[in-house]
Amino acid sequence: MYYYFASTLPMLMPDHPPPFSVADFRERCVDHLTAGDMAAMNGMLDQQPPQEPHPFVRDWQCADGQLRNVLVRTRAERMHKEPTAYLREIGGSDTTLENAVSEAYSRPNPLEREKALDQIRWECIEELAGLDPFTGRAILAYGLQLSILERWARMDKEAGSAAVETLLQRDAAEEEHK
Repeated sequence: MYYYFASTLPMLMPDHPPPFSVADFRERCVDHLTAGDMAAMNGMLDQQPPQEPHPFVRDWQCADGQLRNVLVRTRAERMHKEPTAYLREIGGSDTTLENAVSEAYSRPNPLEREKALDQIRWECIEELAGLDPFTGRAILAYGLQLSILERWARMDKEAGSAAVETLLQRDAAEEEHK
């Protein structure tokens, strides 16, 4: 249990700037986390499998894999392609997840779509963290949520607007070819 460390961490909120960087968070973690939790944190944030299996990382990889499979099926359906070659072998399916992704993809603006997908990730991470904010699971979940906030904070508004415009034009061109 990480009573002291967890109580020093500011609350993270979607659509708010991160209170510090992921790199700063990792530095803070070094002094408080067990070697196993620290290895899991580093592996998860670096998107590398940890040397030792960790229950939270396993659960996150499963949940993220399910989300990615739903995204593959959704995109394949929109492009009239067969998704099988791109699906990951992950057990289970979640109709709530299917509905949430469908709702996200109903948004015409790619930026809003991506925000909705990150909201799905955020809520999934909160569920995996559990109810006790002082556990290793909660600290690992915090790291994932912080990485989402940092990704949004890094986005340059002008470059993002140009990318969104390009995507909108591509989507419009795809609609014309249907």
